[in-house]
Amino acid sequence: MIVNPQAYGMLGEFGQRVVLTHETTHVATRADTSAATPVWLSEGFADFAAYRREARSAPELAPELTDAVRRGELPARLPEDGDFGFGEDADELARAYEGGWLACELIAEEWGEQELVDFYRAVGSRSTRDGAVEHALQSVLGTTPQDFTARWREYLRDRLG
Repeated sequence: MIVNPQAYGMLGEFGQRVVLTHETTHVATRADTSAATPVWLSEGFADFAAYRREARSAPELAPELTDAVRRGELPARLPEDGDFGFGEDADELARAYEGGWLACELIAEEWGEQELVDFYRAVGSRSTRDGAVEHALQSVLGTTPQDFTARWREYLRDRLG
């Protein structure tokens, strides 16, 4: 794990704790990921681990997505891999991370933390992306991509609106 010491030094105690936990989660779960794991799940799971013991509210932890939801710009879909690119729109990148985290938090809240772990592992156990998330949604959570996305959108509205 490599952390930029200059950037890390500019963070407060909260930020440093979150960054270390997030990056350590990536290292600890590397064996449970594969080409089938979408970025929203990998990054959302790492953020879930980093935020789960924090006393901050969802709007505090997801300010960009909160602003979008409150402006009536509820995402139509889960973040796609390309949404995580470091391009010109830092707000879009932030919303992607925040959306992935809240998708994982939804799973932990509605199905349970163990089911979130099982879902993460089920997706990562596949060698290709085709059908991996859909299969894990059905086999682990008993839902479909359409139902899960609808629940996630409602969760965003409830938590951030």
